[in-house]
Amino acid sequence: MLEACAALDVAFRPHIKTHKTLEVTRLQVGESSQDVKVVVSTVAEAEMLLDYLFECQRNGRSVNVLYGVPIPPSAVRRLSQVGKQLSPGSVSVLVDHYDQLKHLGVFKEATGYPLHVFIKIDTGYGRAGVVTESSQFRQLLSHLLNDSSISNCTKFSGLYSHSGHSYAGSTASQAMDILVKEIESLARASTYIKSLHDNLVSQSLTLSVGATPTATSVQNLVHTADSDHTIGSSEDYALGRCIRNVKANHDVLELHAGVYAFLDLQQLATQASPSAANPSAGLGLSTTDIAFTVLAEVVSFYEERKTSEALIAAGTLALGREPCKSYQGWGIVSSWGIESTRLNGHSGWQIGRISQEHGVLVGFHSDTERLSVGQKLRIFPNHACVAGALFGWYIVVDSDLPQSRNDEIVDIWVRSRGW
Repeated sequence: MLEACAALDVAFRPHIKTHKTLEVTRLQVGESSQDVKVVVSTVAEAEMLLDYLFECQRNGRSVNVLYGVPIPPSAVRRLSQVGKQLSPGSVSVLVDHYDQLKHLGVFKEATGYPLHVFIKIDTGYGRAGVVTESSQFRQLLSHLLNDSSISNCTKFSGLYSHSGHSYAGSTASQAMDILVKEIESLARASTYIKSLHDNLVSQSLTLSVGATPTATSVQNLVHTADSDHTIGSSEDYALGRCIRNVKANHDVLELHAGVYAFLDLQQLATQASPSAANPSAGLGLSTTDIAFTVLAEVVSFYEERKTSEALIAAGTLALGREPCKSYQGWGIVSSWGIESTRLNGHSGWQIGRISQEHGVLVGFHSDTERLSVGQKLRIFPNHACVAGALFGWYIVVDSDLPQSRNDEIVDIWVRSRGW
C-alpha cells in the first residue's frame, strides 16, 4: 500500500482496528514518511500507541490519531488525556451531527489546543455519515464553521468516508469505480464548502477515502502485467483525473484501509487487489495471501450422520459470525497439517454450523480427508477484524523461512483489548 500510494502521490492513513498491535502499526506506517497518520476504533488503541507516537515525535515526525467512529460524548474526556501527552494537532475525531459539537470543548480545556475535526460523509454505505446534499450537512457545517463557541475549540480538517459497500464487488474494476465516485463526492463537497467560506479557499482540506477493496485496488495501477485482473486504462484515467482535481482545489487526497494488512475470505471474494505473492503477474488473491488464521482443535467426529462431520472447540467467539458471499459457511479449514488436499490451500472442510464454542465441520466432498480427535487445524476466517476480537495475542510464524521451519514461532504480538 505504501508503495502504491507513493507512486500515485497520495497520502495513506492505515486503520489499526483489525490487528490492534504496535508491531503491525509500525509496518503499516513505514519509515519513509514524515507524517504518521493512523485511524483507531477505540481509545484503548490510541493509548496503546502512545510510546510509539512519542518516538515518532522525537524523531521529528508529525503525528495524528483519528478516532474512527462519530465521537461518543463520553469518549472526549478520555481522548483528551491522550491529546495531553502529544503535541498540538495530534488528535482528530469524526462528526456527522451538529449535536456532537457541543461536547468537543472539553478537549481544548484539557489540552490547551483545538481538536481537529473531520466530517463523516455517507457516500452510499448507509452505516454512518451525513449525505452532502442534506439539510443535516448544511446545519453541521454552519455550527462547525460559524459558531464561535465551536470554532474556537476545534479545527476543521476535512472530510472522511468509508465505502463498505465495496465488499459486494468481485473485481478490481468494480472497486476502482466505487473509489472514483467516492473521491468525486468528497471533492464536490469540498468545493461547496469553500464556496461558502472564503477563508477556506486556500486551505488544504484532507479528503480521506477508502475501504480495503477500494484502497487496495490502486495497487493494480503500479503494475504493468497484461492480465484480466489488472485495472484498465479507463479506470486509470478516471482516478488520475480525480487526483488532479483534488490537488487543483488545494486539497489533499488520503486513502485509508485496515483489514488489508491481514486479509480474509471476504476480501478474497472482492478480488480487488493483486496477489502479494507475485503482484507483477497480475494474479488474483488466494488463501496464500491471508496472514491470519485461527488455530483450533478437533474434539469429535461423527461418521454416522448423513455426511461425515467433525467438531472443533472454536465457535462464534473465536471465528466471528459474519457471512462471506463466495460460499455458505463460517470459515474454511486450510490444508496445513493435512497431506491430501483437493483444493489449493484448502483441506476440503469448512465450518458449516456454528454456536458460541462449537464449530461443526462439513466436507466439500463425500471422501474428504478424515480428521482425528486432538488434531490441530488452521482456519481462514470470513472477517479477520471480528475473528481476532477476543484473542489476547498473535503467535507469529514466518512463511519466508525454509519449509521445515514454517511452523517455528518467531514472535508473540500482544493485542490491545477493550474500548
